[in-house]
Amino acid sequence: MRQFSFGGLTLVGYYGYNNLGDDLLLLSSLSLIDEIGFEGPIYLPASSQIEQITHRFPSKLDIRLVSRFSIGEITNSIRHSIVTIFGGGNLLQDQTSWRSFLYYYEIARHTLNRGKPLLLLSQGFGPLNRQINRKALNKLLNNPLTFGVMRDLVSYKYFASFSKRVISGTDYGPYYLQKMGIIPEKRTTESGLAVIVLKNGTSVDDVLNSLRLNNLTEVCAVGFHNHHDEEKRSELESKARSNGFKVRKPPEDLEGMIRIFNNAELIITERLHGAILAISLGVPFVWKKNTKLDRFVRSLNKDCELSFEGSCESLSLAINSSLKEPVNLKDEYWSQLEKTATESKEVLIKLIYRR
Repeated sequence: MRQFSFGGLTLVGYYGYNNLGDDLLLLSSLSLIDEIGFEGPIYLPASSQIEQITHRFPSKLDIRLVSRFSIGEITNSIRHSIVTIFGGGNLLQDQTSWRSFLYYYEIARHTLNRGKPLLLLSQGFGPLNRQINRKALNKLLNNPLTFGVMRDLVSYKYFASFSKRVISGTDYGPYYLQKMGIIPEKRTTESGLAVIVLKNGTSVDDVLNSLRLNNLTEVCAVGFHNHHDEEKRSELESKARSNGFKVRKPPEDLEGMIRIFNNAELIITERLHGAILAISLGVPFVWKKNTKLDRFVRSLNKDCELSFEGSCESLSLAINSSLKEPVNLKDEYWSQLEKTATESKEVLIKLIYRR
């Protein structure tokens, strides 16, 4: 395959913050780039904590870390790249903060202003609360150099209302796990074990009462986002012990984390990748109702109703339904993931090698 001068890639995401979901998206993005035989430099804006997972990077790739908040380094990376890739996540949203949207929007805008393609891989849009940000997103999607493989149907349809340069797909975070043989071949359920992924929107007391009502007696509280989830995890463990639950410490390594998810009788999650791991492993799960999770799950099965609102009753009913009548989304997810990986590589080849 013919490479071009200034033939690098700039790979952008929320990388280097010990967020399991974003780490998987990064590793899967790099796996796809590696599989197409790309030989140029890959410029990776990231926090310094990215060093904790660099040992998992494909050895053949020339990955060059860039300071995440250095405007000069990022613009120089884009100048020396063929394409800028947004590698997984809902990066173009302002629910976290308007600064988050502005950061990614300015990288996208600078890429397009230099006449370089922008590729949105495994992306979703929103929530966008500010009208000015919605208009900015629309401008990006209207640009003939913007391409996408979206991870939920709502985001796909929104992009498709502006452009034909978009493909419907799914979140490819677990692709790396499959490629490296980390996904277990079969389920090994431990009766009574609940894996719980909380942020800050669900009462710990409601969780424990709901578990007791459904005969779940052991908890493993998992924090996906470094210190952000730590306070909630500690609160859950403390109250679980004082209420007679067995408490299992979460594994510190990726392989151990996947094993504990695979062993769970149930997963309760407020984070998207908690649900995605449950689905990919075929583990019964429930999720705290929010836009991002609702869109993703219903892209696999529009009739799936296993979300809960902010009450013990709602959570308990969702758990009961999930355990008694589990919804199997595993086969549909892996089918969509295989298609997403193939189509993502095809778009990458088209943009990098100008085929």
